[in-house]
Amino acid sequence: MKEVFFTGKCDGIGISHVARDCDLTETIGFYKNEYQIYYILDGERFFYQGSKSYRMDRGTLTFIDKRQIPFTNVIGGKYHERILIEVDEKWLVSMGKAMELDLIGFFTNYHGVYRLEGKHLAAVEKKLKKMEEVMVQKRSCAPAEVKNLLISVIVSMLYGAGTRCEEYNMPNGKMLRYAKAREIIQYIMEHYSEVYGLEDLAGIFYMDKSYLSRIFKEVTNFTVNEFINCQRIGHARDMLLDESLSMEEISQKLGYERLSYFDRVFKKYVGMSPLQYRKSKRKKNEDEENQSI
Repeated sequence: MKEVFFTGKCDGIGISHVARDCDLTETIGFYKNEYQIYYILDGERFFYQGSKSYRMDRGTLTFIDKRQIPFTNVIGGKYHERILIEVDEKWLVSMGKAMELDLIGFFTNYHGVYRLEGKHLAAVEKKLKKMEEVMVQKRSCAPAEVKNLLISVIVSMLYGAGTRCEEYNMPNGKMLRYAKAREIIQYIMEHYSEVYGLEDLAGIFYMDKSYLSRIFKEVTNFTVNEFINCQRIGHARDMLLDESLSMEEISQKLGYERLSYFDRVFKKYVGMSPLQYRKSKRKKNEDEENQSI
């Protein structure tokens, strides 16, 4: 079951307000694998970070750094209603410069689930609902008001509005299929350059391909191939900082048989080619060195 109350976007920001149960096969979003903020109005979801799980329920605000690739899902088919804000990286960088805030660094440092209480809960929820209301009314100044409200939420967190949630211990009986999915996740993270897709994993774990695909998608909200590529591209970012490695060498180390395919996948996930990424990082380092002189 799914009920969509609202979806809308302005330049760099997408907002959706949705109620749903355990059906996670159909996603609603504007910016694939971008920075995200979840606010739970009712029900529950779960956030995974490594081998730890955290409960997202009424009054929790979750910040997701796309580079850390979290996994959220519904346990036991429980209903939840949430507001999701997705933020495009380019907008986040440009807004950070304009506001003199390290917004990328904010998502890195605040990646996780936070409990809001009292006046902080009321204030943040009011701002998030106001963002939706402003978009619905479609006033001429709506984009500016939405962006102002989003920055206000972030600044309130920097001033200590929320408390990081503690790890949540789940009942073992409900976690069997999720434990298997996490085992597969861990294997991919350790063998990202050697695994080529669903069929490989089905053979390694002696599982039916359809069942493996379903539980993996349910737990991570990624397909197997998407997750493999995310792991590879994450490591590619680090490898590209090593100027002694050629593009061909990096492609091979990551498990891509063709350089052209590596180039295409990297551009899909990062928004620029591997060569452009290397040049941008080189220029950034040179600029920082010049400023320090």
